[in-house]
Amino acid sequence: MIIAGGPWQMALIRRASDMGLRTVVTDRSPDAPGRAVADVFHCIDMHDVGGLLRIARDERVDLVISDQTDRAVPIVARLNAALELPGIRPETALRFTNKKAMRRALQGAGIPLPRHTTAGSLDEARSAAAKLGYPLVIKPLASQSSIGVFRIDDERQLVARFDACRAESGGEILIEEYIDGPEITVEGMAIAGRHHILAISEKAHYPELPCVAFRLAYPAHLNGEMDRTLSAIADRAIEARGLIDGLTHAEYRLRDGTPYLLEVAARGCGHGVVSTIVAHASGVDVYGVLLRRLMGEDVDLPPLRRRAGLLEFFRLRPGRVRAVRGLEEARRRGLAHCIHLPLAPGDTISPPTNDTDRGGYFIVLDETRQAVETKADEIRQLVQVVCNEHRALTIALL
Repeated sequence: MIIAGGPWQMALIRRASDMGLRTVVTDRSPDAPGRAVADVFHCIDMHDVGGLLRIARDERVDLVISDQTDRAVPIVARLNAALELPGIRPETALRFTNKKAMRRALQGAGIPLPRHTTAGSLDEARSAAAKLGYPLVIKPLASQSSIGVFRIDDERQLVARFDACRAESGGEILIEEYIDGPEITVEGMAIAGRHHILAISEKAHYPELPCVAFRLAYPAHLNGEMDRTLSAIADRAIEARGLIDGLTHAEYRLRDGTPYLLEVAARGCGHGVVSTIVAHASGVDVYGVLLRRLMGEDVDLPPLRRRAGLLEFFRLRPGRVRAVRGLEEARRRGLAHCIHLPLAPGDTISPPTNDTDRGGYFIVLDETRQAVETKADEIRQLVQVVCNEHRALTIALL
């Protein structure tokens, strides 16, 4: 039983089907793409746990799983506990989806964290900011896709952004110091309580939106000492939270030779990163290994590869679209594993505000970072969006 049948669950559904498993997919949208590839589809909101339990029992499911969405993690955990199925449990899910619980679970584990606190009111937030100092970051305690997450440089911004952050949290928000340094993501998998790192990326953010990324490039260029330090901390951060079996995605910032943990999730990185880039870069059949493990098999990872991959979002200036050029040529030349740019004449381009509205993107796969970067450069040169007064706006790193 796969909770959510959106585009980012398609690879999981297909892999389960390829393994001969009967797939029961649930989604609140009757038009979810997972409906077309599932053996059985039920249109139901994931928060209707009672309804999902009835479906699971009626369908006699042996596994409940989801991926690439934090919102489904606690739901899957509740179903697993109620049905006594293998997989994540509610107490573990809380430590991976609630930022306050996440940080409490790491106390005494030797994991470097930004200085942080919580606040339930604007006055409490002002007091916390005075102690932590600007710049800082405010975050909902439980959300995803950078929704409600803001970098705050002064009290004026704190006042302006506080309500939007708290609206996503429903109460307290997290306030933490801003770590100024390069951001790294770590993709991994827990097997029988031991964490295994599969791939590490360098992450780049929009200059005007420092909490929203537009690019993840694998593998990260790290020196040997930093690679060892980060790896040890990343493994400990997962194992200290008690994840027995499952995929992981964590984000760190590096400052003065120290990796500071920002977030860690009990699911794979979204936008197809885990199912496409991580599988290619590591050489691991990620979903196949996970499903076999949850079915009770003893699994071993193969020797890891270190191939390259890149997810990049097109950086488009706001305006009204007149034409899109070069897209088919880029596809014809096979520069990308996939290119998604859903724009047509008359569409309006608005600035992104979080991970859900970043517009089109492309994924590039190859053997080396140099080869990946070369292809990405060619895509940016080829693909143009013509807006407003017939100006050609090249999609490029600005």
